[in-house]
Order: sequence, then structure tokens, then C-alpha cells
Amino acid sequence: MVSSIPGLYTDYRVNTQPDGQSPADVRRPGFVNIPKEIDTALSRDIKEMKENLNFLSEKFDRFERSSKLDIAEKALFVGGVIPTVRRLNTIPKDLEEDNWQRPALLTGVAALSLPGDWREVRAAGEQLYDAFTNKTVSPIANSNLPHKLTLLKGTFLESLLKEYPRLAKIDNTLYNTDFRKQLFNIFRIEDPVITPKTIGKNIVDAYDFKGGFFKKLVGTSLLRVPILGLGLSLALEMPAIIKSARVEGSFTDKVKSVSKQVCKSLGFVGLMNGGMAIAGAAAFILLPGLGAAAALGGMAIGSVLGVMASKELNKHIDDVFA
Repeated sequence: MVSSIPGLYTDYRVNTQPDGQSPADVRRPGFVNIPKEIDTALSRDIKEMKENLNFLSEKFDRFERSSKLDIAEKALFVGGVIPTVRRLNTIPKDLEEDNWQRPALLTGVAALSLPGDWREVRAAGEQLYDAFTNKTVSPIANSNLPHKLTLLKGTFLESLLKEYPRLAKIDNTLYNTDFRKQLFNIFRIEDPVITPKTIGKNIVDAYDFKGGFFKKLVGTSLLRVPILGLGLSLALEMPAIIKSARVEGSFTDKVKSVSKQVCKSLGFVGLMNGGMAIAGAAAFILLPGLGAAAALGGMAIGSVLGVMASKELNKHIDDVFA
């Protein structure tokens, strides 16, 4: 379309020449005599049309890129039943926002979490095999009781905890905090009976919560939020917060931008971790025969719901800070 405009322009210049000039002379550069007003207007219109077409082209390219990222995001959500894949499910969104630091950090967290993720996948695989074949590869004692989803305990890297006591202290879950004590007091939940549970060659503590579904859900959910993982989730939000401080404007504008991003980041971390913990715990309790496998599926669903809820929350936050 753009290329046809100069052609029309040339035809116009040819057809408006004085009589007595040959076609060869007419098409000779600098030989044409068009009124200055018309020539300027045509040049301006051609320039404006080119700018509009370039704008539309950029829009199309951005839409095409966004569509590919959307497909990638859905694929990661589907594969979210595998913990390592689930940890990467926000990468398409980060790339769309040109936040390249967060995907790099996410990849590092996924690598750090690999031992714990492998423990859960192995437990799920063994339970599924047992359920569908009535055979057992490696019997899981107390498989129907929940255990802590720590990053290092109960994995082949557990020896590191003996060498670094401080690491052992933070490689725990929300169950080992005062927050759990407060919740248990509010809802009158009894402390569970702790018994050993074997997963392959590893031995972990299993927690036998008493009471109805809700009390079991509270206790099991707290076991599924690792403190170290929660800290890493907050650390992953730092690039976005730092980027928000670089907004142009006055000091007040910068404070407003940072405050808005902090609210979004806290909401995202809370909804994602809370959604995975609660949905995973609910699936574990409701499907005891497939506890570990059901929990992985529940956590995948919880992560998707967490992302959806976070997007809605962000809209409200934008309205508040508008």
C-alpha cells in the first residue's frame, strides 16, 4: 500500500505538466512544476500514512509475540503438575513485561528446589504405581499422612543441613512458626501425633492431625509452605520493585509507583503460595489413596487460581493508585 502512493504521486505530477512537453521530459527529475501547496500536502499525507502503517505493523508484531507467550504460559500451566515446571509458569508474563531478571532467578530457584521436587514426584509415582497395579516399588509407610514440603530435608542434599546449622533452621515450613500456634489457638486445633514416614530411602516426619476436614486442612496447608521458598518468592519480586522506582517524575510519583508494585508483589506471593498450599492440602486429604499424586495436581490447580486472582487484584490496585 505504501509503495503505491509514490506511483500515484508520479502520475499526478505527469498529468499536470504544461502542454508541449514530451513524456521523457515530463518524467525527468526536477522538470516538474507542481503548485507548492499541493506538493507539501501530498508529502505530509504520504509521511503520515507511512507512520500509521508502521504503527500498525508494530502493533501486529507485539500481538503476535503476546500470542506466542500466551500459548507458552498455558503449556506451563498444563505441565504444572510437575513441581519444577510449575515454578516456571510466570516466565511468559515476565518476558511480556520485559522483566528478564526474574526468569533468570526463577530458573535458579527451580534448580535449588529440584531435590525436594524429585522427592514429591517419586512419592507420587510410587503411589500411582501401587494404586493401578496393586504392587509396590518402594513401600511408603504412613503414605496417607502429610509431611513437610521443605526444600532440602528428606532429599539427597540433607547432609548439607548438618554442615550448616543455620540453613537447617530456615529449611522449615510455616508449621514451625508462631503463626501456626496462633491459628491452632484460634481454631482449637490439637497438636498432631508425629510418626516416621519413608519415601524411597529417605525418612521424614508424618503429621497425624485430628478433627474434621477444616482442621486437617489448616494443619496440612501450613506444612506445604516452606519458609525458604517463601523468602525466595519475595526475593524474586525485587527486580520489579527496583524497576518501579525508576519511573520518571517527582519523588511523590516514585513513592506511589513503588508502593503500587509492593502491593502487587505481596499479593502475588501470598495468593500463589496460599493457593498452592490450600489446594494441594485439600487434594491430599480428599484423596488419601493418591495423596502425593493428588497433592501435585492440587498444587498445579492452586497455582493457576493464584495467578488468576493476582491479575484481578492488580486491576483493583491500579484503580486505587490511579
